[in-house]
Amino acid sequence: MSEENQREIKTIFEQLDHDVHLEFFTERESPIIIPGGNCPTCKDTRLLLQEVVALSDKLHLDVHEVTTTGEAARQQGIDRIPALIMSAEGVQGKIRYFGLPSGYEFSVLIGSLVDVSRADADLADETNEVLSKLDKGVHIQVFVTPT
Repeated sequence: MSEENQREIKTIFEQLDHDVHLEFFTERESPIIIPGGNCPTCKDTRLLLQEVVALSDKLHLDVHEVTTTGEAARQQGIDRIPALIMSAEGVQGKIRYFGLPSGYEFSVLIGSLVDVSRADADLADETNEVLSKLDKGVHIQVFVTPT
């Protein structure tokens, strides 16, 4: 990340209200290449997350080197890697992100960290009212593809 990008992100992170906990699920880096067994973006994702977390003392990263069939991953509903879970105290639910947040997805990562920290999804009052009436959990998935 360039120094200019770091300065811009630090300015954005001034909006963080509460600490955000990031749980990153990856596989142990192996010196042996195993066809179909290596995660080609895990290392880059880990390095990116470490750089981002270093830009604010309100961001905390825990790295779990696991397989997708491991207990820690299973408890969090992680079935592929790299995976990231974002949460904050006092915020209901968690955001799970699968894959390398690069390109346009990088700005989504930064915005999501701010939203989680502020416990605010910037939704219309009508939407918040409807959501407050839900009596069970909802699983929402958003899929993106590089263009």
